[in-house]
Amino acid sequence: MSTETTEPDAEPSAHTGIRSLHDWQLELISHHDRPVMTANGPTETGTNAGERDVTVRFHQGRTWIYKVWQSDRGTDRFHLYTPVTGNIHEISREEADVLRSADWEAVSASDISRLMSLVVPFEESGWRFPELPADARVDTPRVRVLMLNPTEQCNIRCTYCYYGGAYSETRPHQTASPQADMVKAAIDLFVTGEEKLESAPRAVYFFGGEPLLAFDELQKAVLALEERKREVGARLENLVLQVNSNGMLLTPKIVDFLVEHDIYLNISIDGPNHDRYRIDRRGKGTHDRVRERTDWLAENWPDYFSSRVALICVLSAPLDAANLYRYFSEWPTAHRALAWDFDLLLPGGDQSYSDFEQIFNEQRRVWDIFVRSHGRPHGERERSGRYHFAFSHGFLHRSFHRVLNQPGREGGARLGHLLGMQLVPGNEYLVLGSDGTLYSSYEYQSPEFAVGHTDRGVDPVAGVEQLAMFRDAVQASSCATCWAAPMCTVTVPEAPFRRADSAESVMDKLTTKRARCMSERENLQQALRARVDIEDEYGDEALEGHRDDWRRQQTEVARVDPFYA
Repeated sequence: MSTETTEPDAEPSAHTGIRSLHDWQLELISHHDRPVMTANGPTETGTNAGERDVTVRFHQGRTWIYKVWQSDRGTDRFHLYTPVTGNIHEISREEADVLRSADWEAVSASDISRLMSLVVPFEESGWRFPELPADARVDTPRVRVLMLNPTEQCNIRCTYCYYGGAYSETRPHQTASPQADMVKAAIDLFVTGEEKLESAPRAVYFFGGEPLLAFDELQKAVLALEERKREVGARLENLVLQVNSNGMLLTPKIVDFLVEHDIYLNISIDGPNHDRYRIDRRGKGTHDRVRERTDWLAENWPDYFSSRVALICVLSAPLDAANLYRYFSEWPTAHRALAWDFDLLLPGGDQSYSDFEQIFNEQRRVWDIFVRSHGRPHGERERSGRYHFAFSHGFLHRSFHRVLNQPGREGGARLGHLLGMQLVPGNEYLVLGSDGTLYSSYEYQSPEFAVGHTDRGVDPVAGVEQLAMFRDAVQASSCATCWAAPMCTVTVPEAPFRRADSAESVMDKLTTKRARCMSERENLQQALRARVDIEDEYGDEALEGHRDDWRRQQTEVARVDPFYA
């Protein structure tokens, strides 16, 4: 198999005008990112990375894709998720054993016929994801989210930071800041597109580095945004301004400005694991300083704290759900904040599965708290500290909403959306780099995610080519036979394959992708289990609050991407 990367770029596709991956790259992806397959007579079965049960089966010329699990709450209850239809079925232990088995030599035709009616196999060899539409060029960007970094300098050195040297294809820690004219040009891109988005929710986020290290620049950017809105008469009715900070530099002057301009503030505090990862330049923990400033803010600006301040916790190994719950439930200030947001830092893709297993076991404890909380009425549940803790986990609410509110499907291999795609890269989401480069990813501010420059605006093709390469890699990979594909939230930055990648680079990205896929399947499996357990124990009405939340999101958030379904 050839792995040469010196050939010139191929001509763009005649259909879309967009370049994609080389054939040898697709072959490499297909060979190394696929289920482990076992042939047994007329049947070939496969298991995905991190899973032990059969989830894909090729039998008599048809493809069967499904997920089977045993209920935690009913020892002899088994369920089947059929992604082709989006349905969940209760099945017998015998049917579960057959679907999990690699050997179908002894399975009767009538049993196979019964299972076929539930699983709905199809003729194709795997899912067919949508092609890019012929008019995919982003000639007039619709910027819904703009991310500004007033400075790339930071007063601490979190060891898991994207800019701390721990990840490939990210910028290193540095002290650069964008020039004022670059910030104004990015703001102009954002504001002048307002009429195209009507009253859609929109946001300007301030990250870094630590944005409060450059508070003067942050202040100027906010004032420039307000001035530009007045100049063009932009309404921006649902605009959110938000600062993400470690909180250590908060002063009365800074807080008064945030309050005056109605700016949301996210403060990062990692609870019991904080000092393990969030250290200063001397290697010392920062927990006490962050917590002191957070307490000070809540005490002196209580209304602002309760309406505009969220506490952000990165979940990291070793994950201890009980200890994490005690930390936040026993901290009075935390209960006064607008929101909590816990999200996962995955172990590196080359680590052993036992690292993931430890995290997954703790995540299951959170899912169990979530399920049990549905014994209360919706309003009472919303006020419950345990429910608040559980539903504040990003992996949980993302997966559960996908499972509960997935659209019905009529069968067949063709899917109407491309995994986690909601925004076309370089269209609705832009990040301003310190040199004026515009990126489609906050995490990966590298040339392969560049989509333009403030001097020239957004390149109409760059982001779409990123999407095209993602799409082709997904079609060539294990995604094509994964039971979780119709609900998957894996996005372009998590599988960032490029034409310029060497064979070694492709393999490194495959390792990272497989780790992300393992986590995604685990979360969706737990979401399926939780949905069934809630319905069984508390009735379908216990899920209505979640359906109402989803309906509200659907009406409040503009969806313009052709890959969303």
